[in-house]
Amino acid sequence: MKSPMVGLCGNSTAVELGLLGGFELRGADGPVLVLPTRKAEMLLAYLSLPAGQAHSRDKLAALLWSDRQDAQARGSLRNALAALRTVLGPDAVRGERDMVEIEPARIHADIDRLAAAAAGEAVVDDAFLQLALRAELLEGVVPPSEGFAEWLSFERTRCGGLAAGAAQRAIAAHEQAGRFPAAIDLAQRLVARDPLREHSQRLLIRSYLAAGEHSRASAQLQSCREVLARELGVAVSDETAALLQPSNIVRGAVGRPATPLPAVTGVVDGRFPVAVLPFANLGGDREEDFIAEGFSEDIVTELSRRREFMVIARQSSALFSGRPETASAAATELSVRYALTGSLRRADARLRVTVQLIDALGNRCIWAQRYDRAIADIFTVQDEIVASIVASVDAEVRHDERERAARKLPRELDAWELFHRGLWHVYRFTRDDVLAGEQLFERALERVPDFALPHAGLAYAAFVKAIWYFVADPKPAIAAGLVHAEQAILLDSDSAFAHFAIGRLLTLSGDLDRALHHLALAVDLNPSFAQAHFGLAQAQIYAARPAQALASIAIALRLSPKDPLASMMLTLSSFCHYGMADYAQAEADARRATQLHRREIWSRLALAAALVALDRIDEAKASVAEARGIEPSLSLDSFSRLVASVPQELRMRVWAGLKAAGIALQS
Repeated sequence: MKSPMVGLCGNSTAVELGLLGGFELRGADGPVLVLPTRKAEMLLAYLSLPAGQAHSRDKLAALLWSDRQDAQARGSLRNALAALRTVLGPDAVRGERDMVEIEPARIHADIDRLAAAAAGEAVVDDAFLQLALRAELLEGVVPPSEGFAEWLSFERTRCGGLAAGAAQRAIAAHEQAGRFPAAIDLAQRLVARDPLREHSQRLLIRSYLAAGEHSRASAQLQSCREVLARELGVAVSDETAALLQPSNIVRGAVGRPATPLPAVTGVVDGRFPVAVLPFANLGGDREEDFIAEGFSEDIVTELSRRREFMVIARQSSALFSGRPETASAAATELSVRYALTGSLRRADARLRVTVQLIDALGNRCIWAQRYDRAIADIFTVQDEIVASIVASVDAEVRHDERERAARKLPRELDAWELFHRGLWHVYRFTRDDVLAGEQLFERALERVPDFALPHAGLAYAAFVKAIWYFVADPKPAIAAGLVHAEQAILLDSDSAFAHFAIGRLLTLSGDLDRALHHLALAVDLNPSFAQAHFGLAQAQIYAARPAQALASIAIALRLSPKDPLASMMLTLSSFCHYGMADYAQAEADARRATQLHRREIWSRLALAAALVALDRIDEAKASVAEARGIEPSLSLDSFSRLVASVPQELRMRVWAGLKAAGIALQS
């Protein structure tokens, strides 16, 4: 029986978490910290990759204690969380309502070091890289559930890609400094890890050439030819074969790689570079290859129509395998940041399509989806799935770019990344984050004064400050935001985000005709922009069109189910149902919204109004108390100022309901 060691105190102490090759936890001053059970170790590992991401208690209980009844599983989860708090410190594990997360500042995981090294943001020693290349994440762990097994498999694959990326950077650094034995050693370990990865074989051949060991380079090329022919039935690429041409051998002898490796780019001229790799037909019937080819062809066509994407031509991407495990290498070869890969299987009257979006920096999957459909009309099915994939890729790439920008140090950010980092802050919907976002938008404009997006960002930040009660009087904020929004449109009339921002501000100011015009333009410019559909829904309910608003909300939620505004979308849906006297559905949507965001008052107000209509006054008062706990200045007067343009009948019904639930006329 393990005995937990309590070695931490205070709120700022961090621990070192080692997951490569097993599990090890150490305090800041070196002592080993022991958790009482293997399940507690698995729980900490899961919560730490990445730290700061919230997970529901039900999901965690099912992942680790699926062999127990629900009540027992939840009890075991509570015990494991208590053990983590005992060992890591009382504030290391954050839990509110049904969500749990690890405080990122309290955990330093070796996988995070590896990711930083792979991205070129940190340097690690060769001993650590050797461990990463030979060890397995959580080695020896027996997954307690299918869900945990899937997560572990994905993370092990991701770690393998990170190890390869970090090793490649270290090899280049060793060669540049003339440390050829060290470069060769790492390259040999990289090839031993995956002999079928031709890119690794090329690195080793180049390392031999850089060290002047031509005979070993020649022998390695021959070995590469043999293993690829035997295992894959393919010849080496022209790039690999060309390494031993006389001109390259001369260049290699002076310590430089024969050919520079292609760079993985994040954004080109403000656009996301994406390669759509060939979809694999897994059904076994070669006669149906045209279906898989049609899917990838249609996705290339549809993504190419989006001005935010730079899509590699089909003629280039079709040269690569569509297997997920090779997608990162293909993206590197094509010099793009993202690769979309997928497969298709037809069985009787059903069609199954799986899709993954791979980020080549770190070889990680940032989005995956599976579609199962009847195949009565295959072309209708194809159109439906292609539309869904395109919308999801658009949403996920945008989300990933915001997250990536937020992780980088400010001195490394250009104007485009400053905008996305600012947007990341604004989407956290706190006073401090909105202020941080505004400062980043201003810095972006200092660098590029005629850049439209930071102006649109400042306009949207003004909207957030007004709607979230971050300012005492919303009118000056709205007026200032409209100035920036108009400037953004003047600079770029084709910016969907600019039209979205001005549309939202115009909705609050009561200029509904112009609001509907700009929000419809935003949807036309980018049909995949979920928040534009949501903004249109708000304008529609202000214009007394609740049925249209519900349709727009449904589109927004379908396009971006993980949207930062999902709670507000459900809240607006609740008010729509309230306006149509469907109080049970209004309550259901409001309750879902309250669970998505712990610091947002509008969902609590919607819930209170619905509960009053259902004659459950005590519950309504509890919801209002929760809203006032978030925003003490809440009053009927402040509520009325923000919804002055809502149709009078709906506005007064909600006003009366909130009054009955205990909100005072003035704060």
